[in-house]
Amino acid sequence: MSARVFLIRHGETDWSLGNKHCSFTDIPLSKQGESQTDYTREWDVGEGRLIDPKNVTRIYCSQRTRARRTTELLRLGVHYHQHYHERGEDSTKTAAMPQQTGELAESTIQVTPCLNEWNYGDYEGLTLGDIARIREQTGEGPGSQWNIWTDGCPNGESPEQVSNRVDELICEIRGVMESTAASWPGGQVVAHAAGEPRDVVCIGHGHILAAMALRWVGAPLHMGVRLLMEPAGVAVLGFEHDDLKQPAVLLGRRPGR
Repeated sequence: MSARVFLIRHGETDWSLGNKHCSFTDIPLSKQGESQTDYTREWDVGEGRLIDPKNVTRIYCSQRTRARRTTELLRLGVHYHQHYHERGEDSTKTAAMPQQTGELAESTIQVTPCLNEWNYGDYEGLTLGDIARIREQTGEGPGSQWNIWTDGCPNGESPEQVSNRVDELICEIRGVMESTAASWPGGQVVAHAAGEPRDVVCIGHGHILAAMALRWVGAPLHMGVRLLMEPAGVAVLGFEHDDLKQPAVLLGRRPGR
C-alpha cells in the first residue's frame, strides 16, 4: 500500500459558521462541530477504513484547541491515553481516553505551530464583507479583489511566510516516509517496509491545509483560491505510481481504500 498523508480540517466553530476569519483566536468546536467530527470518525477512521490507525506512523496537530479537540474525537493516537508532544515547550502531555477495542495507533501526537492557521492579522474575526468595507475605506481597492493567496494579511502572514512554514513540515513528513523507502528498477522509490505503518495524519485548519496540499505538489500558493476544505473534511495526499519522487493529490478513491 502506498504511503499517504491525510489532511483533516477541524470541525465547525461559531466563527466558521458565521464566516469569520479565525487563526490565533482559540475558539472551541461547536456542538455541531463535534457531531461532524464524530461522523467523520465513524465513516473514515477504523480498521479497514480510509484511515486505519494501525497504518498510521505519525500524527501532527495544530496548537489550537479546536484542532486538538478534533484529534481527540477522531481517537487517533489512542491506546487508553493520547500523548501530545508540545514542540514549542518540548514537553509531553497525556489525556485519558475511554477504553477502545481493535487496532489503535499509539503514535505520540506532534503538536506543531506549522499547522496553525494562516495568521489573519488585522482581518482576524472579520467576514469578507467586513474586509471589503475596510479596504474601501483605506483606499486599498474594492474588497472583492482581496486574495489571501497573493495579498496575504496586513500585520499577519504573507503567502511566502505560510509557504515556508508548510514546506518545513512537508520536508519532515517526506523524511519519515523515505526512512522506510526502497529503490526499484527504473529509479522508482517507494515506501516499502513490509507490515510497517507509513501513513501520516495532519489535523489543522482550512487555509493552512489547502496551502499544504499545494506545496505538496510544488505548486505556488496563488493557485489556492480554488481549494476548499469543509469542516471535519478529509483530503488525501499521496504519490503517483507509489513513487515518492512524484507527490500527488488524490482526487478520488475507491471504497475500502
